Amino acid sequence: MKKLLLLAMLCLPVLTYAEYQDAVQAYANGRYDEALTEFKRLAAEGDVKATYFVGFFYHNGFGVPRDNTEAAKWFLKAAEKNDAQSQYYLGLLSTKGDGVQKDPVAAYMWYSLSVRNSANERDAAYTQREINKLEKKMTPEQIAKAKEMAKSWKPHS
Repeated sequence: MKKLLLLAMLCLPVLTYAEYQDAVQAYANGRYDEALTEFKRLAAEGDVKATYFVGFFYHNGFGVPRDNTEAAKWFLKAAEKNDAQSQYYLGLLSTKGDGVQKDPVAAYMWYSLSVRNSANERDAAYTQREINKLEKKMTPEQIAKAKEMAKSWKPHS
């Protein structure tokens, strides 16, 4: 019985990964309703990348009406767990005030966290350019506050 339970526990990540890949494939093939249903199910189980994708679908209007308020809710869930892409999109939405309150300090913080958590140098450099553009519109006090917020920020478990 213990061996069966251990085997089931070891297979669960593989099954979840396969389900995630199925959702990505459905998205790539334009089957947005199918992909979104699967991403939402996986997000409900705590899958951070699936949570990001739900926000991405709402942000871009894939299979649902474009809704940045709803997108921001999903991005925030993933961003709080250190997802760099979700942090980037929260920075973008906060810069524009699209779906969330326009807040350059929050935007700077989210962009900074995205740079810190980026999977590669290309993404970090791209996001850093967004920070550089944003800094030109901010006061030194706002920049200092945003840097302090990013420095003291802790992911949720």
